[in-house]
Amino acid sequence: MRSEVDPAAIPAPAREICAALRADGHGAWVVGGCVRDHLLGRAVSDWDLCTSARPERVMRLFPRTIPTGIAHGTVTVVRDHEHFEVTTLRGDGDYTDGRRPDAVRFLDDIDDDLARRDFTVNAIAYDPISGVLVDPHGGLDDLRRGLLRAVGDPSLRFGEDGLRVLRGARFTASLGFDLEPATEAAIPGALHVLRRVSPERVREEWLKALKAPAPSRAFAVMARTGILAVNIPALTAPSKDPAEWERSLRAVDACPPLATSRLAALLHTVEAPLLEAWLRMTKFSNDERATVMTLRRALPLGAPGGWSDAEVRRWLRKVGRGAAREVLDVAASLEDEDSLEGLRARVEAAIAAGVPLSVAELAIDGNAVMAALGMTPSRALGTLLSGLLERVLDDPSRNTPEALMELAREAHAPPR
Repeated sequence: MRSEVDPAAIPAPAREICAALRADGHGAWVVGGCVRDHLLGRAVSDWDLCTSARPERVMRLFPRTIPTGIAHGTVTVVRDHEHFEVTTLRGDGDYTDGRRPDAVRFLDDIDDDLARRDFTVNAIAYDPISGVLVDPHGGLDDLRRGLLRAVGDPSLRFGEDGLRVLRGARFTASLGFDLEPATEAAIPGALHVLRRVSPERVREEWLKALKAPAPSRAFAVMARTGILAVNIPALTAPSKDPAEWERSLRAVDACPPLATSRLAALLHTVEAPLLEAWLRMTKFSNDERATVMTLRRALPLGAPGGWSDAEVRRWLRKVGRGAAREVLDVAASLEDEDSLEGLRARVEAAIAAGVPLSVAELAIDGNAVMAALGMTPSRALGTLLSGLLERVLDDPSRNTPEALMELAREAHAPPR
């Protein structure tokens, strides 16, 4: 990691905003996660600023601003088509809802502002004009040690905002850090505050954790501190079957970095109806939910080594071409990859051959059958077409207009 901030890495508009605030007699710093990530040598997407100037003064100083969260001191300054959040130094009042302070008071001292933040590595500020790094809580040393430690009393920090315990677990994965023992020990006592966090925010933190190089770090913390029991009570594997839970943790790391794949691997022991209800409750999108449920219902695969070619085609029809590869990736993370190599090759061959997987992909359609057999749209027509698809899944060479029409006539002929 870097030992100091490189001023040249800070976008010129951000430096100009700080310079303008300084010239107007106010303190100005880049702060928080952007400083942390820069010091770690990670890419920084957003540079957040803080200042002793009050929000109204910030809005008067800059011609293009957006009152993003002015009640809490945040103004977005638009400069050179870029957006920079500028937040007035503040102290927080009581957190009666367990998420946001009931009121804030604006401050002039950067140290007082940093004292309200969650973790020491997020409580570092840098003045790009003077080149001074402000680190009153030892965040720089914690960055060097790879340690995630709460600012001040962890019980107080977690009691203020229930999302912080979930962020703490997530940071262990996204940063690859260890939780400081006293910080981790304070999490169980704050779970009642976590229960107040909205399902949408839970989903957001889970998705961020699933993007980490080794998501298992986050979910292992969640399991041993009780966070999982609050987030998803339907997941019983950590307490009821520790060995199966360890298998899930290995699988979530082994999966390709797709949130749906990793979620299905992690939660493969949750019964499908309970999993679908949880995905709805936590506001996963329709597409995310559909993909996870397709993966979940396809697992476990059983013993695919003994499947016939027709069984491979029927399995492909069940999961769909679009999800087949993802299902195999998740299955491989949970099972022996070698045992799936043969199946993977056979599935790829079936996809490449264009095997029909639905009635709509047959070489004849319902109109042709109705015209040839004098049928009308009916359940009987649907049954006949489904039967033709089953015959093609048994033998794809039958998928020609001539062969299918002959099969249709046989199926529709009155019994003798």
